[in-house]
Amino acid sequence: MKIASLTCTVIGLLGALMAGLTALGVSPGFVDFGIGLGEIGVDSVTDAFTTAFWGGLAVLMLLAAIAFGVIAEKE
Repeated sequence: MKIASLTCTVIGLLGALMAGLTALGVSPGFVDFGIGLGEIGVDSVTDAFTTAFWGGLAVLMLLAAIAFGVIAEKE
């Protein structure tokens, strides 16, 4: 369980990094849910959706890391 906790922590931190980079405009947005707003020149919506995706992934993975850390056997 310690390996699973460490893995989830690393993935969560990478997700948080990507959310930050997308929010700052360094990394491009890729999630638009088929709304088609990028075709009319509204790129900030895709960036917002992508930031929310990365942020949600980071939160879920960090919560999973906490859960795995709590149930890990103490050695």
